[in-house]
Amino acid sequence: MNITSVQSLRAQTCPEFICLQTPDQSFTCREWENVTKRAAAWLLLHGQPGDTVAVTARNQWETIALFCGAVRAGFIFMPLDPRMTAAERDERLRLANPALFLDTGDLQQAGSSIQKTEPSSYCHPDSGALFYSGFTSGSSGTPKQFVRSQHSWLKSFEAGLADFPLTGRETAVIAGPVHHSLFLYGVAFALFSGQPIVLMDKFLPRSTIDTLNSLRSFVFYAVPTMLEGIKSEGVFTSNGIVFLSGAGWTAERKQEWTSLYPFVPLYEFYGASELSFVSYMTPDDYKKRPASSGKPSTGVTINIRAQGKNLPAHQIGTVFVKSPMLFSGYIKEGDCMLNLEEDGFYTVGDAGYVDEDGYLYIVGRNEFMIITGGVNVYPEEIERVIARCPGVDMAAVTSVPDSHLGERIVCFYTGEAARESVRAFAREALSTEKLPRRWIQADSIPLTTNGKIARQDLQQKAREMLL
Repeated sequence: MNITSVQSLRAQTCPEFICLQTPDQSFTCREWENVTKRAAAWLLLHGQPGDTVAVTARNQWETIALFCGAVRAGFIFMPLDPRMTAAERDERLRLANPALFLDTGDLQQAGSSIQKTEPSSYCHPDSGALFYSGFTSGSSGTPKQFVRSQHSWLKSFEAGLADFPLTGRETAVIAGPVHHSLFLYGVAFALFSGQPIVLMDKFLPRSTIDTLNSLRSFVFYAVPTMLEGIKSEGVFTSNGIVFLSGAGWTAERKQEWTSLYPFVPLYEFYGASELSFVSYMTPDDYKKRPASSGKPSTGVTINIRAQGKNLPAHQIGTVFVKSPMLFSGYIKEGDCMLNLEEDGFYTVGDAGYVDEDGYLYIVGRNEFMIITGGVNVYPEEIERVIARCPGVDMAAVTSVPDSHLGERIVCFYTGEAARESVRAFAREALSTEKLPRRWIQADSIPLTTNGKIARQDLQQKAREMLL
């Protein structure tokens, strides 16, 4: 089965239903199927199944057409963040070496060419084929390219339908950036489950609330910062479901949402780019275990391990996951590598525990990863950039809790450079979500005995100074 197979069936059974709507254009199911076939044909003119197409992924119909076309044609779709600096983008392109790269200025022209291309009836038959690629920053700060198979997302669709109260009649509202896997997944899941899609060009709290209130029923995908913005702007007059992902929202904030919006229940899932769904929370879970990350998703087994042994309830260890939704591996020197345990379990290095009822609790990131605004950020990557600034001797990055962002990035540095100069240097080299919000010029950085940054001491110092 191909991810677009159900989409093709829907084009035959309900051809005039709205499939995708953007601020200036809409497509029926029949029209979107035609666009998808044309996009597949266009890609096959520029490459072959198995090739990677990299796209600076703005919230436009052309981006979604290229994604669907890549799925159908057997290409690997690699979305890139439009906010990346040229250096960040070029590093990822060098690592992935795509057969085709479409930057922001190329999208509209590609869309026009797609519309003029004869549609192809070809549909890649192998659900095990790789179809999606992205990047996570490794602990060294160097981007790591990962890949996923269609099978893994098809299994996650099954888990979503099993775990969440969906009918297929809801409208999926996608206001977050589709280069982010959460929002691209929301688009793909809607196409699979039959939900019409409203694709907004960007997230603005007031206009998003107006859009949601104009619908009879909706599904809204969000990270904590988006819900903070909505809470400050208005009320709901419509009914719907909110899917929350991205750690950082406190139990108190989630319970507050539940009290404020009883007709817009909050469902949350914990996962990762490599893992897909791991566990999920329902409104009832917020009453029972508000500080947890919920129970395992359908098809998922969670073990907490230390030194190769499974730990009992309430003991903290590394979270290991066995799941049909796992990614296919990291790309290293042209090969796909997945270091599974002998029993098929995998970990991304999260630390946590489970309680006696099977609820999962995430207590931290083994590599001190920061989650700010729903985005995973590694301090090593920021430090590597700041250390290049003239007048900076050493940089050390940590975070403090933030009710809006989840975590607020803080940068300590030593050297004679003025804070304004360091901030300006960073703004040129780092994308917005990676920019520190506070800059502290220090006499020294706390170090371990072997000369590495003492991150726990650093974080404690930041909390004492800023909280």
